[in-house]
Amino acid sequence: MSYYILKQNLDEEVISKACPQVDCLTMFEAHSINSWYLFNPAPNLSFMLRHGANLTDVLQDFTINSRGFLISPKVKKVLNNFRLMRHQYFSAPVKTKDGSHNYSWLHLCDLELTHQINFAESVFFRTEFTFREEQIKLDSFDHYQELKSQDKTAAFGVELDEIVLSDKFDQSLDLFTFLPFDDNVYITQRLVNAFVDNDIQGFVFERTDKIRNTNANKSYSA
Repeated sequence: MSYYILKQNLDEEVISKACPQVDCLTMFEAHSINSWYLFNPAPNLSFMLRHGANLTDVLQDFTINSRGFLISPKVKKVLNNFRLMRHQYFSAPVKTKDGSHNYSWLHLCDLELTHQINFAESVFFRTEFTFREEQIKLDSFDHYQELKSQDKTAAFGVELDEIVLSDKFDQSLDLFTFLPFDDNVYITQRLVNAFVDNDIQGFVFERTDKIRNTNANKSYSA
């Protein structure tokens, strides 16, 4: 299995010099979104394309502080043919001078995936106010929560450096992340191919070798 890190394309030739590409018109609702929960009812979202920005299939937004992407119907149609981690789509219309476009916020939320890491073989680093410090051993997600509960300054965090998947991990997933240890969203080669074949504008794909199976001698790489 080959994996890539899914990132937003920041090339000015693609998105223009406007960064971010959109302004949020529903700030309170957007700030309420986090990756720990599914939402019912869904937040009420709305955006405005900034002057000079290109309307790409994936739009850069700095308002929502959770794992996800602001995507066009074209991207959503592609994703509907693949297996994603637990997620929701929130309606997020984008207003332009030409009218309103039916974009969606792809909200990623599944802490259970983190329990499917082989903690004994994975490599973790302690962070302090998001800055990487020394390597740390974690026995489980409960162990992380215990350490986090002892932190009185809200400085403590953990970052994944090498990910070893346990036998419980669903190998059929095409898109996933590991909350709260990793900011990256990972996708399979087959999903990369679908994005390329459908000329999706706004994503870039970075090959990664940081994921492997338990007892595997070689990391997965594309």
